[in-house]
Amino acid sequence: SCLVAEFHMRRAIGFHLVQSYLPTILIVVISWVSFWMDVDSVPGRTTLGVTTLLTVSSKSSGIQAGLPQVSYVKAIDVWMGACTAFVFCALLEFTLVNYLWRRRPQMELGSRGGSNGTCLAERYAHITTHTHPHKSPAAPIPSPTQVKITQTGGSTVVTTPSSTPAGSSHMHKSGTSPGHEDSTHVTAQFVRAIKQSNKIKARQIDEYCRGLFPLLFGVFNVIYWCYYML
Repeated sequence: SCLVAEFHMRRAIGFHLVQSYLPTILIVVISWVSFWMDVDSVPGRTTLGVTTLLTVSSKSSGIQAGLPQVSYVKAIDVWMGACTAFVFCALLEFTLVNYLWRRRPQMELGSRGGSNGTCLAERYAHITTHTHPHKSPAAPIPSPTQVKITQTGGSTVVTTPSSTPAGSSHMHKSGTSPGHEDSTHVTAQFVRAIKQSNKIKARQIDEYCRGLFPLLFGVFNVIYWCYYML
């Protein structure tokens, strides 16, 4: 006969929960505050992103200093790596949004659309063209990003809601080259349309990230705790 004893041990995670997990969760949540700040608030969002990234990095170093060196990946290593990745992605998101906000439309016109914006006109499907011998009829006011091209007596005039009301006629000044003036109007209006479109995209990315980052972090928590606790 023999005596068999089985010992079931369970690690108490209360200390690590208070000292490691909760502080890092708060740091990750604080990094999401930048999504509710203005896009042009560069100093505030940059300071918040860099500060949270440095804080989570120093926290990870402090935790690793108090743990033994082993050859395998620990649960705390996975957690700190994921938290660092979330904070870093929030900082990258601000970089992308700020680039779209400050993007220069002239560079895109020069590289893709040329000086008269011909290629850019093909990219905007909502542009409408009207051909009349003398004047253009009254039309509904388009959206702020729409551009209307009207041909009057062989020359082209571009109008937007902010520059000319619907139903008005456009005349070239005497002594000015019609082709040069029309090319300048086309370029200016396309630059405004592209700049406004980029700002709208930047704001939309911030709005999407307000819900996407918490959702992904919640999914990660579910998978993490189910894998290491069950």
